[in-house]
Amino acid sequence: MRVKFWGTRGTRPTPGRNTLRYGGNTACVEVRTQTGELIIIDSGSGICELGNELSGPVNAHLLISHTHWDHIQGFPFFGPNFVRGSRLTVIGPKGSMKSLQSAFADQMDPVYFPLTMDQMPVELEFRELNAGESFEAGGVTVTTHTMHHPIATFGYRLEDDGKVFVFATDQEPYADPEELTEKVAQLKREGRPPEELEALWPNRYIDWCRDADLLVHDAQYSAEEYRHHVGWGHSSFEYALLVARQAAARQLAFFHHDPMHSDHDIEAMVEEAVGSEAHRKHRGLIAFPAAEGQEIVL
Repeated sequence: MRVKFWGTRGTRPTPGRNTLRYGGNTACVEVRTQTGELIIIDSGSGICELGNELSGPVNAHLLISHTHWDHIQGFPFFGPNFVRGSRLTVIGPKGSMKSLQSAFADQMDPVYFPLTMDQMPVELEFRELNAGESFEAGGVTVTTHTMHHPIATFGYRLEDDGKVFVFATDQEPYADPEELTEKVAQLKREGRPPEELEALWPNRYIDWCRDADLLVHDAQYSAEEYRHHVGWGHSSFEYALLVARQAAARQLAFFHHDPMHSDHDIEAMVEEAVGSEAHRKHRGLIAFPAAEGQEIVL
């Protein structure tokens, strides 16, 4: 698989000189399979730049984590939508406040956009899935997992020719990462039964992330910022590292950068997180901030 970042920012686009290194476009990731099939994850403003690089009609799967605006706002400006012969299979979670198709159509209401969705030449198929459901996309096995976020949200695990790519953005810790780690350690010291540990630690989530060759994980906040944003549906750099270590991931890309964080801020937070004693003890994990235009071959 080949993975390329076209949008790494969360909440809103942030163009400007302070976001040149890691990018200002909202969420969009391109995946190319071994056979060259195209899978797109999320259609934030970054999908516009991807569309500019594609020529002719496309036949692709578009996997949508959820319908918050920073994950769908680029769709009306995706160039291949206006090329006759293009076909997109749009997949997302069932059980949101509106159907997937309605959410996409509503942002193209004539009040907001000059064309309605059904006026675009692209052929669209919308599919809503249940949590945990697996499917095939471009010859790749994709397994969904519910994220801890205010509305129905999916993460996606892609497996192709023995390689694993996990996309896990808009995920909030189930408890404070430091307190959770200490509590688990305490219960282990006390010899408490395994089911008590499982109730604390999200084992199913860790298993879903397990052995990822690349884990793209939400890391919008510093540890201190997260304490003021509990319930907003996002993680800290420390929590992303904790998940990656527990899941034995090989590479971790911090994702969904906060719009208020400059390139310098992101680098400082990454340095602080990877410099922690807990992380230094873990060898083999490569951790870095996702950057627009960055390409990783698995």
